[in-house]
Amino acid sequence: MDAVVGAAFKGDAPAASQAVVLPDRRELALVAVERTRMPMVVSDARQPDCPIVLANRAFLALTGYSAEEVIGRNCRFLQGPDTDPSDVEAIRQGLRAGTEDLEVELLNYRKDGSAFWNQLAISPVIDEMGEVIYYFASQKDVTARRRAEQMEATERLLLREVDHRAMNALALVQSFVNLSKADTATGYATAIRERVETLARAHRLLGEAGWSGVDLACLLAAETPEEIRECVGANGTPIQLPTPLVQPIALVLHELMTNARRHGSLRDPSGTVGVEWVLQSQSLLIRWRETGAHDVAEPTQAGVGIRMLEGVVTRQLGGAVKWSWPSSGVCVELEVPLETAE
Repeated sequence: MDAVVGAAFKGDAPAASQAVVLPDRRELALVAVERTRMPMVVSDARQPDCPIVLANRAFLALTGYSAEEVIGRNCRFLQGPDTDPSDVEAIRQGLRAGTEDLEVELLNYRKDGSAFWNQLAISPVIDEMGEVIYYFASQKDVTARRRAEQMEATERLLLREVDHRAMNALALVQSFVNLSKADTATGYATAIRERVETLARAHRLLGEAGWSGVDLACLLAAETPEEIRECVGANGTPIQLPTPLVQPIALVLHELMTNARRHGSLRDPSGTVGVEWVLQSQSLLIRWRETGAHDVAEPTQAGVGIRMLEGVVTRQLGGAVKWSWPSSGVCVELEVPLETAE
C-alpha cells in the first residue's frame, strides 16, 4: 500500500485530530480505507488508462473479484451491456473538467454477472505541483433504493391509471344508466346488469393482460354468446387495443350484438354477422355487417342502443359512426382515432 504515496505528496491536513497521532497519519489512513465498510479504490492517474493500484476488502466483497483480478485494471471492467453510455460519458467529462467531487450513479456488474446500481464518487488527488496523481473513488450499492424508487414511481403511475380508468368506466356507467329504458323495473335492472357485466368482462381481460391492452378478436369473442358463435365471423389482422379503448369498444360490441339478437339478423337461425377491422395510420376502422335479416328497416328514431353506441364512439372516443340499412341487414362502420388512447 505504501506504493500509492509519492515522496512529493503529503496529503490533506486532517480535519480533526490530536497532535499525538500525526506521525502515524499515513498508516492510520490506510487502515481506515482497508477497514471501512465503504468500497473504495485508488487509481494511478500517471499511468496509461488509470489502473487501479489499491482496492479495499469492501470493494472486493461488493464486486466478487479477487485482488489479482482488480489491480492493474481500469474501473470500466465493471460496466456491462445495460450500462448507460451517457453515465460513462458523464464520468469522462467530469474527469476532463477536473471536477473536485464527481458523483454519478450507473449500472455496474459483479463478477458473477449480476447487476447493481453503483453510486460512484471520484475525487482527484493533487500533488504539490498541482498535477493529478491519483483518483480516489468510493462505491455504494444503491440498488435497493433505486428499486424502491422505481416501485414507487410505478405505483404512482398505476394509481393514476386506475383512477383514469375508473373515471372512464363511471362515465360509461352513467351513460347507460341515463339512457337505459324498460317497461318494468326488472327489465331496467337486467339492461343495466348486462352492460355492467360487459365492463366487468373487459376489466378482467385487461387485468389478465397486465393492463397492457387486449386483442380485439378476444374482446369480440368475450362479447359473443356461446350459442351464436358459429354465426359471428371475424376478419382482421391481430391488433392489440390500447387500454383506454378496451371498455368503450367492449360496450359498443355489446350494443351491436344485443341489437342483432333482438332486432337484427341473429333473430333468425340462418342469420350471420361479419366483423372486420383495419388498422389505419391514425385510426381503427371496424365494420359490422349483418346478413339474413328479412324485415330490417331504418328506424324512424334512434333507440337506446343506437344512442348509447353513438355517444361512446363520438363523444367519449372522438370517433365517427356510419349506419346503413341494405336489404341484407344493417351495416355499421366505426372509426376511432388512436390518439384517444394516449
